[in-house]
Order: sequence, then structure tokens, then C-alpha cells
Amino acid sequence: MKREVYTLSVVLLGMMVLTTGCTTKKRHQRDITELQSQIGALQGEVARLDQTLRDTELGLKAAQTGSAPTGTGSIFGASDGGPVYRTPSGFELPATAIQKALKNAGYYQGALDGKVGSGTKQAIRDFQRDQGLTTDGVCGRQTWARLKSFA
Repeated sequence: MKREVYTLSVVLLGMMVLTTGCTTKKRHQRDITELQSQIGALQGEVARLDQTLRDTELGLKAAQTGSAPTGTGSIFGASDGGPVYRTPSGFELPATAIQKALKNAGYYQGALDGKVGSGTKQAIRDFQRDQGLTTDGVCGRQTWARLKSFA
């Protein structure tokens, strides 16, 4: 009788350890996923702040020299003279730069015409989805921070 109770106790203890281990592993994986998401958000925020700093520096240089500020990604306008893509938040860059980067990244098949139509927007969404970004079809600061390496 004592041996059966001992065996049953060992089996129950083993089941508790196994069950607790699975819960801990799942919680650990969930924590890792949450931290990775937070890191991605922070990287996007750093990219946005970095771009804002560059834009401000361009604006200051332009104010000192009396010239019009330019530069890819500048909030002041496009440097290539082509169509300018503007987000609702005021971020601007040449539309052809977006299309070129999307094409180089393998997401866009159309012409580099500077027209951000349905094909370009779908390519932006596909890129955002694959990059773990908000899939809204808008090439804002976070999306451009990841996409510009293909430009």
C-alpha cells in the first residue's frame, strides 16, 4: 500500500512539473513576442525621430543660406522635381523613390511613373505585412525607414 501511494505521489508530482513547465514555456514565448513587438515599435520611433532631426537640420541650413531645403524624405519637398508623395501626417518624399525601392525589393511590378495608385499601394501593404509593420498602404516614416535601403 505504501509503495502504491509513493508511486502515485511521484506520478502526480511529475505531472505537475510537466504542466508547470509547459505553462512557463508558453508564457516565456509570449513575453519574447511582446518584447520583439516593443523593440520594433521603438526602432520605428527612433527612425521617425532621426528623420525629423535630419529634416530640421535641412531647414536650419536652408534658413541660414536663404535657399530652399531639399532632400529625399524631407518634409520640405522632393529633390528630384517629380511628383511628391505626402502622408496625412505631412511626411513627404518623391513618389518615384517609393516605387523604385518597392521594385528593387521585389514588391512592385509597374512603371516608375510617380503615380501612387492601387498597384503601388498594394505593394506598400505587402511590404508592410512582411516587415511586421502596420498594414495601411501608406508609406510613412516607419515604412520608409525600412524601405529606403532598397532605393
